[in-house]
Amino acid sequence: MSLRFRLLAIVVAAALAPMAPLAIALLLQVRDAVYARSVADGRARLAAAAASARSCGADRACMQSVARGAGMQLAPPPCPPRQGHELTLCEEIAPGLSLQLRADLSAVQSQLDRLDARLLLTLVFFLALMVIVAVWLLERGVVRRLSQVDAALEVVGAEQESQLLPEGGDAVGRVGAAVNRLAQRLREERVRTRTQIEELRAAREEVLRAQRLASVGRLAAGVAHEVGNPVAALLGYAALMRERLGQGKDVSEYAERVEREAARIDRIVRDLLDLARPPAQLLPVDLRRAVEFARMSVEGLQVEVDLPAELPNVKGEEHYLAQLFVNLFSNAQRAGAGRVRVSGTPQRLLIEDDGRGIPPEALPRLFEPFFTTAAPGQGTGLGLALCHATMERIGGSISARNGERGAVFELSFAAA
Repeated sequence: MSLRFRLLAIVVAAALAPMAPLAIALLLQVRDAVYARSVADGRARLAAAAASARSCGADRACMQSVARGAGMQLAPPPCPPRQGHELTLCEEIAPGLSLQLRADLSAVQSQLDRLDARLLLTLVFFLALMVIVAVWLLERGVVRRLSQVDAALEVVGAEQESQLLPEGGDAVGRVGAAVNRLAQRLREERVRTRTQIEELRAAREEVLRAQRLASVGRLAAGVAHEVGNPVAALLGYAALMRERLGQGKDVSEYAERVEREAARIDRIVRDLLDLARPPAQLLPVDLRRAVEFARMSVEGLQVEVDLPAELPNVKGEEHYLAQLFVNLFSNAQRAGAGRVRVSGTPQRLLIEDDGRGIPPEALPRLFEPFFTTAAPGQGTGLGLALCHATMERIGGSISARNGERGAVFELSFAAA
């Protein structure tokens, strides 16, 4: 049975339901018509008898005979009123004399009551049948099948294996076919998506390995370069010292140079150890005191401190935070800055200088180990890398950009 036929049956049933009041009104009209017909028949009989009685002239005995023959009686007016199912019809046949017909409508009433009962019972049965058929058609043909479609869509949305819906020629059946095709395409798309995710994950791991290897390579190259130079100097000074000792000459100058190069190697190794140092226990740190310590440690640089009076403490390590500010102030001084301004709000500091700024091409690699814009021999390239590592250890962050005149470093801290 097609969906159109089901819906048509439902619509017809819904359209027939309002016919109940019309049927009741029709029933009342039938009752009135039956009563009117009974009264009309009585009036016709009365009119015929009255005509016969009038032909008697003034002969009262003739009139009486006509009345009895017609089942009526002679009586003076007025006509008595109706009592219950008994109706009296009157027709004047002579002055002061009328012909009266008593009509008992109880039989008609009984017949109409039986007709009412049958009609009402038939109407109720018909309406109940139409409602049951409409509900059955709607439930079986539409609601149940749409519920299956809804359940199938929920399963498809939940990425579960769904059963195929029955497919038919009507509209709901075509919806089931469309849902089956959708579920199949979604399953295929999920398989493709999972495959692509796995490929992307593998590619990302490969990129991360390549990045780690590249970082290790850059670090190794930086270590080899920074340590190789003083080692080469040490070897050269050792050869000169051996030669001068063989000649009995003073080697104190070369000994000082050896000590200086060895100290340089020691400083590089210590910075590398600090770079890889695991996080220690974080304690509340007064940023203002760390900045003041760094300002006293750097000579020849004007440091302006513009911090809130009630600056709250932050989580960190006081010694390494002070060393961080020393590194930033020293870098600014090497970049030609004569003034550095420290400002900000709780948990966020800005360090601005009036130096040459940062070359745009150096910004992406500024915090990499052994990357430096200084001239050869004037820096190891570990200062800003140590600053970045320190901020990561204490749960903060550091970023750099160029301001209106020089470089601007922004530091974010975690509240203590």
